[in-house]
Amino acid sequence: MGANIIMPQLGETVAEGKIVSWFKQTGDVVKAGDRLFEVETDKVTIDVEATESGVITEIRVGDGATAPIGAVVAVLDGAAAAERPTEQSAAPAPTATLPAAPATARLAAVPMTPLEEVPTAKGLFGKAAQDGMRISPLARRLIAESGLDLKALVAEGKNRGLARITERDVRALTPMLERAAALPAAGQATEASVSRVPSTPALTIGPRDEVIPFSTIRQKTADRLAENWRSIPHVFQALEVDFGAIDQVRTARKAAFKAEHGLSLTFLPFITRSVAIALRDFPDINARTDGTRLVRSRDIHIGIAVDLNHKGLVVPVLKNADELTVSGIAKGIGRLVEKARTGKLSGDEMAGGTYSITNNGAFGTQFTSPIINAPQVAILSTDAIKLRPGIIDTAAGPLVVPRLIGTIGQSFDHRAFDGAYSAAFLSRLKAVLETRNWEQDFA
Repeated sequence: MGANIIMPQLGETVAEGKIVSWFKQTGDVVKAGDRLFEVETDKVTIDVEATESGVITEIRVGDGATAPIGAVVAVLDGAAAAERPTEQSAAPAPTATLPAAPATARLAAVPMTPLEEVPTAKGLFGKAAQDGMRISPLARRLIAESGLDLKALVAEGKNRGLARITERDVRALTPMLERAAALPAAGQATEASVSRVPSTPALTIGPRDEVIPFSTIRQKTADRLAENWRSIPHVFQALEVDFGAIDQVRTARKAAFKAEHGLSLTFLPFITRSVAIALRDFPDINARTDGTRLVRSRDIHIGIAVDLNHKGLVVPVLKNADELTVSGIAKGIGRLVEKARTGKLSGDEMAGGTYSITNNGAFGTQFTSPIINAPQVAILSTDAIKLRPGIIDTAAGPLVVPRLIGTIGQSFDHRAFDGAYSAAFLSRLKAVLETRNWEQDFA
């Protein structure tokens, strides 16, 4: 019995993935848990594993090709595996291996759902294909709303050997270069708005300059962040927090925690725990929006921004953070960071976030205003925690004492709620951080 291997869900806002390379070939026997292929998205590069055993009878999307989420990329025959000796699983099939094929041939095999006709000011685009070229829904919408010449884009795509045009291809292939840099993300533009956005000025490259093209991940990250910044009305607020009480518990516990779990006990798990507690009282912040409605989440799934050695940024999600102790959160964050930096995050670990935290404190920053991770409505930044002079009242008068102070800040979407609501949340978060009995998390 044949089973489809599909492009898995790779993140809440990810529409497609690019197969970097296959670890298996047509005719190979695979077992549940075996690595099938490496896939690259705008957020991360991960390995996709087999969910059941069988023999790969067909690979429909080859190395270097892109497929939408849910598309069939290969076919697995479970019955064939039962008929083969186990030892054959390690040997490649001599005659059934799919030969290397051009991108056009590989992409053409991907089944596409026919699109409805899309009316524009310049007429109808027609069905899923235009002059033999497949066009993704996002690309088709961007073309329609920007008033671009569809036939010219198709012709240029054919010249470059494409069989399918994606949103990214529209930006790269449009012959109107002065407008290409100003194209908005799909679904966000009108012809009038495009004309108002200035083009990015051309770069002047000198003989001693080094030109470094953006990687796929970097380019898609840049596009996504630029769109989030353009379309979301960001507001930023910050408070200073005294971390003295937390540091007492952390200092007393960190050696034993390191010995038992092999992890450093940093301030971040305490902050994450406090965020999860505070979010219960402010449900409008633990939410998502499309600009017209607010969707509150009953679950608290916190995204933790992870730097990939300065080569990119991913935000894996710590699920049900409100049900975890500081110890559990520390272990959960440690696991996600390790998987992120080794390229082993699953799609589920990248999806479902309801709130995000970015931590630059390790680099000594004092003040960070982060960009919201849409469709979430807020994100918290934490910066360096340092000894600073503080003033306390005594019977003898004010006294200057050293205090362990750090800044917590929140960027929020002003469409979702107002500044007073955000300020109240930060005040609640500050109170939890400064006054909670943190020993109970280690009992």
